Amino acid sequence: MRRINIWLLCCCALACALACADPPDPVETPAAQTAPAVEVPPLQDYGGIGGDFSLVDQQGEPFALKDLDGRAAMLFFGYTFCPDICPVTLSKMGRVYQLLGEREEDLATLFISVDPERDTAEKLKEYLAYFDIGAIGLHGDKSQIDEVIGQYGGHYSFDKEEGQTDYFVDHSTYTYLIDEKGKVRFLFRQSDGPELMAAVTQQLFANGE
Repeated sequence: MRRINIWLLCCCALACALACADPPDPVETPAAQTAPAVEVPPLQDYGGIGGDFSLVDQQGEPFALKDLDGRAAMLFFGYTFCPDICPVTLSKMGRVYQLLGEREEDLATLFISVDPERDTAEKLKEYLAYFDIGAIGLHGDKSQIDEVIGQYGGHYSFDKEEGQTDYFVDHSTYTYLIDEKGKVRFLFRQSDGPELMAAVTQQLFANGE
């Protein structure tokens, strides 16, 4: 009888110890495997801005928006000496392509230079190759750039003195999502992340199917 009581006491002690022990740590899912959920706003119709244009690409070849032949595009204005906005936007586009997966081939990136004095075809080619996203760099003379800027409701201005070669350019920071028919369907702000940009683009693809 005494042996049974001792055995019972040992069992009770073990049960209490297990009950008081800390629970095992939960298994965490790596952050990289879970994309943050974003609320996808509807596509818009910006009938007053946009349209076809003709410039020259970084290969020195003529380019028109219609040459995309049914591909959608992300278009934005900038310049290769830009210290912040332009490299950030191009880097975001790299992430957008990752999120699009198999549909990445259906989206072109168009980088239109507003600095014709310094952004030659060779300079654009060298600069855009660094980001490795297949971006199309476009340039032209001032009158051509002014025409395209006007079409898209953008702006740019130079902060420089006559003869100065090291200067900044203040320019529009919107990224324009253009559908397969050449119409502007969304304006992304500089603060919008690649997850939102990819989600809206996927919505554009879904509507076109």
